[in-house]
Amino acid sequence: MATFAEYDRYDALGLARLVNAGEVTPAEVLEAAVERVEARNPAVNAVVSRLYDRARATIAAGLPRGPFTGVPYLLKDLGAQYAGTVTTWGSAFFRDAV
Repeated sequence: MATFAEYDRYDALGLARLVNAGEVTPAEVLEAAVERVEARNPAVNAVVSRLYDRARATIAAGLPRGPFTGVPYLLKDLGAQYAGTVTTWGSAFFRDAV
């Protein structure tokens, strides 16, 4: 991805098309997403568990094929859980719940 501004022009479908066409790599899309989170999160404190290294390792190991292969996403921890990660339910009370 040539510039961070390009990332902002696409939704998940558009990013998936770019990845599928080989115009960008999943790693490039991930790094653009990480850059966006790190720039905005200090003001909103919405992302409490950063799984960047896990995402990078998953990409390096090879992603399964699917309609959204290579498209990063955020998982809100209000009911949805991801194995081995903290699920806070949006509360400091649950900050250590794995």
